[in-house]
Amino acid sequence: MRSEMKVLLGTLALGPVLVWGPRAVEELAGLDAFRISQVEVSGVRYLTQDIVVAQLGLGAFASVWGDCDAWAERLAEHPLIRDAEVRRRLPNRLRVTIHERQPVAFAAAPTLEPVDADGVRLPIDPARNSLDLPVISTSRMPPSDAAVFPEEVRMLAAELEYLTGLDEDFVARISTIRRSPGGALVLGLLQPEVDFVMPPRTPIDRLRDGQAALRHAIDLDPGDPPAVVDLRFAGQVVVRRAK
Repeated sequence: MRSEMKVLLGTLALGPVLVWGPRAVEELAGLDAFRISQVEVSGVRYLTQDIVVAQLGLGAFASVWGDCDAWAERLAEHPLIRDAEVRRRLPNRLRVTIHERQPVAFAAAPTLEPVDADGVRLPIDPARNSLDLPVISTSRMPPSDAAVFPEEVRMLAAELEYLTGLDEDFVARISTIRRSPGGALVLGLLQPEVDFVMPPRTPIDRLRDGQAALRHAIDLDPGDPPAVVDLRFAGQVVVRRAK
């Protein structure tokens, strides 16, 4: 029975090719049965299905046999979409998988706007999404219509993504991030309020050394927490108090 079903399905699949030859896909695209009636969207958090469908730009007579790669490229033009995959679900549906850009910080433009690790300005509606992100502090702001922030913002945004991969709990405590005149990172932490000063791409073991030194200093004098934890010097952690 299974073999007979396979033969039947194979005949149905080859039928148009035998009749129309190389023009099979073109002819199939013109049939009403293959006109797209539904788009299934997955992978969205900040976008909505309506926005994704609008970005696809499907006409009223779009066929499921259209160019999936072209549709995916069109989706990737949206600033919130890093990449996308479009697949057919015969006879008349599309399945769209979205990989959104993820916000890692706020940057001034001049109002605070979310950016991803590439420094791309993300059109995320703050009324619909509650974002608890560090603020990138720089001396230079982008033009009001710029899609990507200046190099310094991009560098700091990429650093936040790197640190998130090392220790998400540590990053959750970062209130601000900036570069010192010498090029070091200055991370303003909350609870307690302390500045972590360290080179870019500080490894996880040095980050743990700094956190251990902070805890030790607080245990020694809970009423006078440190103001600065400095990781710039090889083999040592320098802890400085405000007084």
